[in-house]
Amino acid sequence: MASISYECYDIVYRVFQPHSRFQQTHHTPPRPMQIELILNVTSLLIPRRRIDGHLINFERLSLETLRFDLGLLQSHDQLRLALAPNFIRYGIDVVSTAYDMIIHEIVECGLRIADSTTGNNCEVLPLCLEMRVVFVEKANEEEEVSIGRATAESELEFERNNYGMVAAKESSVKKMLKKVGVKSRDEDCLICLEELEIGIDASQMPCSHAFHCNCIEKWLKVSHYCPVCRFAMPTD
Repeated sequence: MASISYECYDIVYRVFQPHSRFQQTHHTPPRPMQIELILNVTSLLIPRRRIDGHLINFERLSLETLRFDLGLLQSHDQLRLALAPNFIRYGIDVVSTAYDMIIHEIVECGLRIADSTTGNNCEVLPLCLEMRVVFVEKANEEEEVSIGRATAESELEFERNNYGMVAAKESSVKKMLKKVGVKSRDEDCLICLEELEIGIDASQMPCSHAFHCNCIEKWLKVSHYCPVCRFAMPTD
């Protein structure tokens, strides 16, 4: 039986800070900071085989955590080399423009958040990279036209469905979000990364994580998961 091979067709990704572990302290000297990079990868495999005239797609989910020194963010080339083996395992061409853009986004996001922790004794800076990678089965010349059409249709449908993200049920948002007064300066809204100012009302999810009211309302119109712990709100 002939082996089946796939080639990377498209990559959708985002880099963000999943949650905060920063602790204010003035009793110990700051230690070298490390980056904890969570790779959350969804691989969508689009084969040539059709069942009852329909193209059947296969999804594969992967999750791993990498750690490296903050100083590695100072050099795009060194970070590119350090992460290359991990990305190769996911079928991503590490000499492609897409890989360079991902590395650039990790560097920019990591340094931006690291700058915001100045004065904190922070040992680990968490970052999350979510990727959805689309692969298509390699086809011969006669099949390339039909495969390209099917792939385009699948990608358009994926885009119409908001890249697989599902909004929270509007009625549940109104019932389950709780207004709470901010009483401490140690809290940040981890959607906009701005401080929750003392005295304002914030919106608290059932999982107890609080955000600016406008931020979490906009977020839940796109995703039904808490951006910190992925607590799932009801959906339609």
